[in-house]
Amino acid sequence: MAVEEFHKGAVGLRQLARAWNVPKTTLQRRLRGLVQGTDHASGRKCIFSAEEEQELGSLLKTLAQRGFPLAAGKVKSLAFQYAEKKGKAGFSTTKGKAGYYWFKGFINRQHLSLRKPEALSVGRAAGMNRAVISNWFDDLEKVLGELNIRDVPCHMWNCDETGLQEHFVQGRVTGEKGQPCYQLTANEKAETTTVLACFNATGKFCPPTVILKAKRLKADWVVGSPPGSTIKVSDNGWITKEIFFEWAKSFVLQLPKPDSRPHVLFLDGHSSHVYNLEFIELMTANNVHPFMFPAHTTHCLQPADKSFFKSLKNNWTNEGIEAVRRTGGRSLGKLGFFSVFTPAWTKSCTVETAVRIQGNRHIPTESRHHTGLCVRTERNIGKSTTDIGGWFKMII
Repeated sequence: MAVEEFHKGAVGLRQLARAWNVPKTTLQRRLRGLVQGTDHASGRKCIFSAEEEQELGSLLKTLAQRGFPLAAGKVKSLAFQYAEKKGKAGFSTTKGKAGYYWFKGFINRQHLSLRKPEALSVGRAAGMNRAVISNWFDDLEKVLGELNIRDVPCHMWNCDETGLQEHFVQGRVTGEKGQPCYQLTANEKAETTTVLACFNATGKFCPPTVILKAKRLKADWVVGSPPGSTIKVSDNGWITKEIFFEWAKSFVLQLPKPDSRPHVLFLDGHSSHVYNLEFIELMTANNVHPFMFPAHTTHCLQPADKSFFKSLKNNWTNEGIEAVRRTGGRSLGKLGFFSVFTPAWTKSCTVETAVRIQGNRHIPTESRHHTGLCVRTERNIGKSTTDIGGWFKMII
């Protein structure tokens, strides 16, 4: 308004500044065109316009969504190149990139943040496509319909393995500013112990199978193990076809005998599962139907990976840290393994960890809908609303 009155020529600049309670120099800068508009304009002028920043921000979001996120340094270099293309000056030509404070302000204005990306292999990224996952769900619904157990979650089982190591490191901790912060651990490196878990869609857990790295199993190693658990050994601590078959025999024994309806066992395509004729014959004889996940999709479809194993490893770390504090950093070894594993297992075996699916960062919340215990995205599936188990996500 003060600028408009000045252009009318009725009042001088000094009188206008007094009347509007605005510094004279502020009016002068706007009259000379050094500052555009009437908004508050403290600090340096933005190099890019709002539209140009939005264009750059959209590019960064698209790259992140497609698996190619840029680090802060790369964003600064990209901004410098973008400014050169637009004929904008203001960034350091010596460094060839934007400055720290521009970057900090830019990510705030564009609702971006610095995050640690999760590793996703090309194979997994390629496997998670619309056609593969849609066909898998169609096949699953067909099988559950033929077996007549669509609404029987206690007959839907999931088994999977994970590795535990005696290397307990917390996330963020409290320490003095400017000083190194260390955490006492028993070992720099630790051998892997495999745990085979199995549970159904109502939260019932089978006793675990634990595979230690050793040639022979010693009796005192199993002291303190979870009730009913099976302890095995292998040369590298990994599962084998023979160990998996032994687990399968114990699995069919604990199935409810009075209920003759079939069961479905969801598992991945590990060689000990797929190339195991004895296992397949045993499942067929006991009316259990194995159902494999598509290749490179277990990171999103596997129920155990999505919730239970996250809880187990978190409890394993917490119990391990307490054990290290009690013993002054002494290694657990095989004798002390179950002093940490058993309480971690007990705390993790809950209905919530069995049937809860944690949010997936790759799926917008507004694009999901729930069909009973199944989670699928609207843009993939529109023809089915079958309730098929508390675990699965439809993606892409």
